Amino acid sequence: MELRLLRAFLTVTDLRHFGRAADALHLSQPALSKQIVALEQSLGGRLFERGRHGAELTVFGASFVADAQALVRDADAILARARESSGGTRGFLRVGLCLSVLTHAPKLVAQFRQANPNVCVTLHDLSSSEQTRRMLAGKLDVGFMRMPLDDALSGFAVIDESLALAVPEHARYKRLPADLSVLNDPGFIALARNRGPGIAAQIDRWCMEHGLTPNIIQEADDIQSVLAAVAGGVGAAFLPSRAQYLLRDARVLPLRDAPAKWRIGLAWPNAREDAVTQRFVELVRAQMKGRATLDA
Repeated sequence: MELRLLRAFLTVTDLRHFGRAADALHLSQPALSKQIVALEQSLGGRLFERGRHGAELTVFGASFVADAQALVRDADAILARARESSGGTRGFLRVGLCLSVLTHAPKLVAQFRQANPNVCVTLHDLSSSEQTRRMLAGKLDVGFMRMPLDDALSGFAVIDESLALAVPEHARYKRLPADLSVLNDPGFIALARNRGPGIAAQIDRWCMEHGLTPNIIQEADDIQSVLAAVAGGVGAAFLPSRAQYLLRDARVLPLRDAPAKWRIGLAWPNAREDAVTQRFVELVRAQMKGRATLDA
């Protein structure tokens, strides 16, 4: 059943006159009459009785009005939702996060949700390697992750990050000691390498540059456990500097040299065109405009 025929029927119903309905629909009266006849043939009954004073609904026509209105209303709603989806204002967005952006990304997501209330956003705290894997598998739409990116991903830098050394609050160090080997007593707590291969490789590079072989006395499966162990006085730990806001009862010593630094970028798959993802990328890019990084 064609929507144009239903709209023609409802217009004649409202105006009770074929001539006025034809004008409203920008049709000739014969063309409108053909549409009504086509609808009547499809339904198997007459919809109008024509008289000197216009067009009156038949009993059958009157019984069909509510169904016709519902069909047109539903079609309009489906069309509106489809247009919202194609324009990126309706749908879903799966966002990957790393520890370094937990103070920045939620604000961006909140702005996006406010501007696009019909988009369902889910956040996933994942390592950069896991974000890459999921994006390439179609299980993640966009992610804040370590750069450089995989060749199959597009992106741009959003935050400069660096390593820091967290030591127990009672530790005697107020700055990085000249002899780094003293940090091996009592030793280091480390995030399990498979849970954060990117940060593990960064720590390896820094330690190699400075001739330090960390004495790992304890591993943890999540950064919160690492931080809790440092706060509890178990030992020291390397961590992203922006994670220090999670750390209490401990001292954070920044590491400022080149081997300690990297960048976090916003990434998304090259091969997948998605209007919702593009709208989020545009929002973040707009926030970056005129600034080298989000915290510049």
